[in-house]
Amino acid sequence: MDKIKHPIAIIGAGPVGLAAAAHLLSRGLTALILEAGKQAGASINEWGHVKMFSPWRFNIDKEAERLLITSGWTTPQPDVYPTGQELLGQYIQPLSKLPEIEPHLHLNSRVLAVSRVERDVMKTQGRNSTPFLLRVAGPDGERDVLASAVIDASGT
Repeated sequence: MDKIKHPIAIIGAGPVGLAAAAHLLSRGLTALILEAGKQAGASINEWGHVKMFSPWRFNIDKEAERLLITSGWTTPQPDVYPTGQELLGQYIQPLSKLPEIEPHLHLNSRVLAVSRVERDVMKTQGRNSTPFLLRVAGPDGERDVLASAVIDASGT
């Protein structure tokens, strides 16, 4: 693990992105969570009134649950089917606000492009040994971010 020089970028702070962050952090790795919306799970607001097709027991990641329980969180009834708003309010938002997660979460940060440093489609030699380069548009304008790996949990 000492070869990992840059954070692991996670695009999207929904249930999958936050669960990925929980797993990375549990392994001593640094996560950089980039969420285009103004809150974690922002796109779920678009369908928040809809009841999900699976109950809570299939929607709560075990590592994320472990972090939440240590903060005093109560696990929802496993066989209840939550709405999108319930998923946000009872799981995603509390998870995003945990002191282990929140410092790594960058809201209003849209990833515009992902590439490799000094590589393009035609230059593949040594490609897997160079870090990823992400162009991110955020509250302070555009910036470049280096990452050891990228997890696309944007849902698209």
